[in-house]
Amino acid sequence: MRRVFNVVLLGLMIATAVITYNLKHEAEVVANRVARLHANIAKEREEIALLKTEWSLLSQPSRLQALVEKYKDHFQLEPFSASQVATLDQIPKRPETEPPEATTLAAAAEAVAAN
Repeated sequence: MRRVFNVVLLGLMIATAVITYNLKHEAEVVANRVARLHANIAKEREEIALLKTEWSLLSQPSRLQALVEKYKDHFQLEPFSASQVATLDQIPKRPETEPPEATTLAAAAEAVAAN
């Protein structure tokens, strides 16, 4: 009886060791994945900051003015005037149209019956 009890305890100990090893391995895999995700997030944030810096450099008014002057003949750009701005009263209203007929099951049945 004692021998059977010792064999059962030994089996439990081996099963517990295998389960513990598997849990440790899975935790390491997940920890590595989380570390990779954190590294990717940091990389993306750095890239976003770089793109924001590049955008601010490209959209500087002095740079844009120099480009306008350089390509003035090609694009034939002219200064914007206040007379080009329209008020809401000057915008023509959309012509009123009748709403389309309702396409219901009853209307379809009536159309079929009429034909």
